Amino acid sequence: MTEREAEQAMRWYRVDLHIHTPASEDYVEKDVTYLDILREAERRGLDVIAITDHNTIAGYEAIFDEIEFLERLEARHRLNEQEQAELNEYRRLLSKITVLPGFELTTSFGSHVLGIFSPKMHDCIARIKAILNELGVPYDKIPLGTTSVPGTKGFLEAYKIINEAGGLVIAAHINTPTGVLALVNNLPTGAARVSATQSPYLHALEFAGFHSTHLQGFANPRWYDGTNLGYERRMHCIQGSDAHRLVQDPTAQTRRWGIGDRPTELLLPEPTFEAILDLFRSSDFHRVRVPYVTDVAQYNRIMDARTAGPSNRHILCPRCSGNLLEMSRHVVALANSGGGVIYVGLDPDPNAPVVGVPDAVADTRAFQAAVSETVFPPPEWSVDIVKFEGHDIVQIEVQDAPRKPCYLVEEGTKSIYVRRNGETCLATHADIVEMIHAEEEFAAVAPPGSAPGRLLMPGVEQPKSGVEIVGQTLRGDVEYFRVVDLRTNRESHASEQTATSVWLYAIKTYLSIRHRLQDLNQLARWQGQLGLWRIYRENEYYDQRGRVKCDLLFRDEQGKVQRIFFAVAVGWVSSAWDPLFEVEPPLGGVVETTPSNQRVRWRGNMGVEALYRTPQGLMCNLVFRNRHGKDTYYRQVPCATLPPEWAKLLTVELPRSGLEVVEVHENGSDPLYKFHNLGNQHVESRLWTPEMLKDGSLRHYALRMHIDKDRPLDDSQVTWLGNLGALRRSYTTVDLVYRDLQGKDHIYYGARWADLSGEWLQLMEE
Repeated sequence: MTEREAEQAMRWYRVDLHIHTPASEDYVEKDVTYLDILREAERRGLDVIAITDHNTIAGYEAIFDEIEFLERLEARHRLNEQEQAELNEYRRLLSKITVLPGFELTTSFGSHVLGIFSPKMHDCIARIKAILNELGVPYDKIPLGTTSVPGTKGFLEAYKIINEAGGLVIAAHINTPTGVLALVNNLPTGAARVSATQSPYLHALEFAGFHSTHLQGFANPRWYDGTNLGYERRMHCIQGSDAHRLVQDPTAQTRRWGIGDRPTELLLPEPTFEAILDLFRSSDFHRVRVPYVTDVAQYNRIMDARTAGPSNRHILCPRCSGNLLEMSRHVVALANSGGGVIYVGLDPDPNAPVVGVPDAVADTRAFQAAVSETVFPPPEWSVDIVKFEGHDIVQIEVQDAPRKPCYLVEEGTKSIYVRRNGETCLATHADIVEMIHAEEEFAAVAPPGSAPGRLLMPGVEQPKSGVEIVGQTLRGDVEYFRVVDLRTNRESHASEQTATSVWLYAIKTYLSIRHRLQDLNQLARWQGQLGLWRIYRENEYYDQRGRVKCDLLFRDEQGKVQRIFFAVAVGWVSSAWDPLFEVEPPLGGVVETTPSNQRVRWRGNMGVEALYRTPQGLMCNLVFRNRHGKDTYYRQVPCATLPPEWAKLLTVELPRSGLEVVEVHENGSDPLYKFHNLGNQHVESRLWTPEMLKDGSLRHYALRMHIDKDRPLDDSQVTWLGNLGALRRSYTTVDLVYRDLQGKDHIYYGARWADLSGEWLQLMEE
């Protein structure tokens, strides 16, 4: 049989080689059964699926354990009617769908690799467990399906081990934060990136968003066609659903896809593991094709825009005809503001019914004619007509203009528009100047490597929403800031006078802290190098519509704060940040509604309202703000029972100036005094009496206050913030109080205002 005749005997099979089950700890729908998964695969027309749970074979094992159990009951004539129906359904589905065993390995530093094997392999499940153990997954952790396992092999070694064990090796979703490209792109050499995708032990590369026009360079599957220097080995490129649920949920921010949503089609003689492995070992690239699943991709895109509402990137219009001038203004505004999409046939109100466009073709032609006659220089744009909920929606995608400003000729004049706060409006003088000069003025401002990357460190992805300030420069007397939108990584420029909304908040907050960034080490809650500065629902600079936002931090290994992420949506951070939003609750105490008049000393989302003595012992009132922005108030918590992180909250760094009086009793004599100098953190060895001190000196003042006023301390005279207090203040100094975990009050006399930082400065500012 010739090669052509052999291919004619083949047919196209639809496969999904990346499917999770409830055996993965992050599976969304834990009540889904394995029969449900097989039924959905049949409904989506899949011929082959691979069960690839995180670091485990438990999902595949559960399917065949269940079948084996039912068959044993059948052999003993002990099946009831429902069990017999389930067994028959398993047999029917497995006669139509090939189910391959596999796993998704989390390699060291967090990148993911798929290993898929033949179900005909001798003692298949036990052998795959041994392979997982060889890859660094302990036997006791294999059944857990955890997304992260410390001590696993690196991805290059994993490729080799899986390949030599007879497995199919696929680099999973390489262009996502847990793909190999996200890791190697942050390394100083390109050799690692080449080997990550060109290893001889690697059979295929899996991509997310395979057909997206936004994929560029190494993240684009077309890069691996064998024509690029260093990447001469042409690779089989596929997509997979990475399904963590049964059916896709367009409203989900993560783990959205369902079974079969991102299939690949293979030209095979039969739907078997051996046929697939032979294909991926061959150079028959024409036998692999990735369909563009229009209904899924377009539906999700429109649903996302409709749910989010109008923004600087998305415009929703009920109609096009009779509104052509307004449509042209939108095109100009998007072209001047980074590009975006206009959806015609959708009301800006997400609760309004979908009206669609009755004659989409005629409206599109009229729109094209209007834009070509009135918009200059012409930006790149494209039009598509999409079916959505039974209606035609016109989708107009406008690219960022390469030459700015783009303008509209209306009534004989040239008008320049931009997008601001979700609306199309006339550009200001500052907007126009920025468009003209932004490129040359800011080209030299960014230090090498300062552009934000997708990974902050191996295994830790930067937030997916909010903004970051990455630089600033002066234009005359006005300071302009380089602001990066973390959703798109698009950089823009604004001053304090021209910024609005989230940008204004970020700039104002940055200005208040930039000269004392290291104070954030005291004000934030830290987990290693990741920090949570604060969580909030309200903001004086922009309307959050009740949504919870947070400010996040990243510091280097020496503790220097390097990056601040402002106004991050709490739901848009990766799991690496999760420990910052959770805490072990304090033991004892009473949970109550948070008092409206409270003053809380916050460290991230943990707060202390008061520390006080009672007949039952030392107590404290604590507050924790969860990821939904809700406060839990714990009253009368015994300090002796505090978990370590709460106890750490009650300790602070000492002020950098002032004197603390230390009493010394020798041989029953009257007390003598030493001074703890906060400036050098040294307790003086010399003993003093009041008569030895010079009037008007700081020592004299401190000792006089200690003897005459502050024994014992009158709490009513102290302005408290948690367990920190301000006692007396002048124009240049202040007397401070710190109540420690043993209930002892430390008074620091004459601390200079100029030396205050961190939580002490917060005390004085509130």
